Amino acid sequence: MNTSVRRFSRNIIHPIVLALGAALLLAGCGTTKDAKSRNDIASLKTTHLAFLDEFTEGAGKAWDDQKLTTRTAAVETEFSNAEQYEATKKKDARRSKAISILHSQFKRHAAMLESRKAFYRAKFAANLKDTVTQNYDQALRGEDIR
Repeated sequence: MNTSVRRFSRNIIHPIVLALGAALLLAGCGTTKDAKSRNDIASLKTTHLAFLDEFTEGAGKAWDDQKLTTRTAAVETEFSNAEQYEATKKKDARRSKAISILHSQFKRHAAMLESRKAFYRAKFAANLKDTVTQNYDQALRGEDIR
């Protein structure tokens, strides 16, 4: 009887230990995610899309160089903050590269407006927004799989 009890308890304990180990492993994986980085990218997406909306032609809108300069500086500050945060923690090359690509994309959009000194046409802005959305969504998917 002693042998059967030992065999029975070993069979019960083994799956329990295995289940606890798996739970700890899965819980540990969740801690490698960086919620602030993901939130930064999501916030930058919202800001970038709002920037495009703000500088798309529409009824009652008048071009204002100062408004473009001020708004561009505000968005640049957001990108700088996100990049500085990335620089202060353990380096993740893929995350840093994604933010860099998104920042370059924003700089191109702002530079285009600056050089043209005119609003985006609605159809062109819609295409830009589609591309911007796809790029940010890809960066967010990258955050979700980390």
